[in-house]
Amino acid sequence: MTETKKARISRVGGDKYLVFDIEDVMSIRRNHGICAVLTGTMPQNPTQNLFLGLPIELRAEEVKLLVDAGAAYVVDELAEHLTAFGKSREEQQKYLDEVKEKRVLAQRAYDEEKERIRLLHIDKVMAAKKNKEKRKKDGEVGEESSLFSEEQQEQEQEVVKKEKPLPGITPTTSENLVAGMSHVDAVVEVPDHPFYPFYKKMNSRGYFTTPGLRFGGDYSVYPGDPFRFHAHYLANAYGWNEEIPMLDLVTSGRLGTAVKKSFLFGSEQPAPTPEDEGDVRMFCVEWAGM
Repeated sequence: MTETKKARISRVGGDKYLVFDIEDVMSIRRNHGICAVLTGTMPQNPTQNLFLGLPIELRAEEVKLLVDAGAAYVVDELAEHLTAFGKSREEQQKYLDEVKEKRVLAQRAYDEEKERIRLLHIDKVMAAKKNKEKRKKDGEVGEESSLFSEEQQEQEQEVVKKEKPLPGITPTTSENLVAGMSHVDAVVEVPDHPFYPFYKKMNSRGYFTTPGLRFGGDYSVYPGDPFRFHAHYLANAYGWNEEIPMLDLVTSGRLGTAVKKSFLFGSEQPAPTPEDEGDVRMFCVEWAGM
């Protein structure tokens, strides 16, 4: 049985976790129930922000879950970038040779297209010349029209002689400069997140979660993929000994009911020993008066 490829998560700016590979995005969503948030620009229409594209941004607790499950690894993007581009002279020369090779191919294609246009123009000129001679024999062409025809022919020849400069070859990817992205020299550890036990519990029960700010909570909780289901819960995570004001319970219950959802809150009960995992307790609140 082949080993499953681990997703590559890039840590950017110290606290943002991004995934750029579409295969990794699909694997994370399909196998681990993590949707994340699209944050990139659509190449077809970069001036709008209604529909976004890759990369996706993961929350810290989602990253922790994937790393603990052995499904992903986290790379410090800055350190990896500096390491990958700190190449020897031989590797840099190899990269330059590849760029020059692309330029030669582009020059060859340009010359072939230029020759094709030149031959096509010659055919048109010869056909026009034959037509002119035929009309002259028939007495249809006077001296004035002959003069204009010669001027027109000279202008056409000048157009053919003009050469457009070959555009420079600008590499659009650093794939050939970077030896490979599979080996990792800048793997970093993922710190614990206070919401991680709560999130892990929901994920283990098959729930999908997205940021819940739209509805006024920490999470929006779905019974399956959000493409197929509406959210059933709004969720907040608390510390085990953290006090929850009664007003927050009332407003949360009313808020959840107003958007046709239950409000779920929970916390992890501390474990007896550091080696054990604590039990996560969850409760739902609904406003019965609405």
